[in-house]
Amino acid sequence: MFVNEYIMNRKRYDKWATPKFWRLPTFYVCLVIFIAGVFGWIYFDRVNASARWQSIGAFLTFVAVYRGVFFNWMHADKTFRLTRQKYFNEKDWSCKVIVREKDISLHINGKLNNRVDWSEIKKLEEARSYYKLSAADGVEGVMLDKACFTEGDPDSFLQWMREIHPEIEHVRIAPAFDK
Repeated sequence: MFVNEYIMNRKRYDKWATPKFWRLPTFYVCLVIFIAGVFGWIYFDRVNASARWQSIGAFLTFVAVYRGVFFNWMHADKTFRLTRQKYFNEKDWSCKVIVREKDISLHINGKLNNRVDWSEIKKLEEARSYYKLSAADGVEGVMLDKACFTEGDPDSFLQWMREIHPEIEHVRIAPAFDK
């Protein structure tokens, strides 16, 4: 029915796995901590407070920047590198997703990796450049790149999903992952 083929590389993995940090709920908490840290760092320097107080402001600033901006990106980078190293001999891997009436199959580097029945799919999440067919837990899912359909196209896939599987909820993906 539908075939979606793509190479899983660092750029694609980053697009799918790393949220836009300014769209996360924790962004505002990190922003407040950052502002407090910078203010404290400058204030304690101006009033000639001990180095301990100045370092508290600097520490808050660096923690806010690390946790708010870099943490999710670094986590995705580490996951991608370890997966590539452990399973794919330090190389990017090819993915082929075949969507049929009875199931969905995922082939990695030409070998069947996973087969999912439609009863396991609970949600179709749509982003600007991809679809995610999510399982009940919402974490696991099958990804389809909209630009990489070799059989069918994104619009006909969406129409087919609405007609054949109306029981599957169709939603926009979380704003942080809408890339």
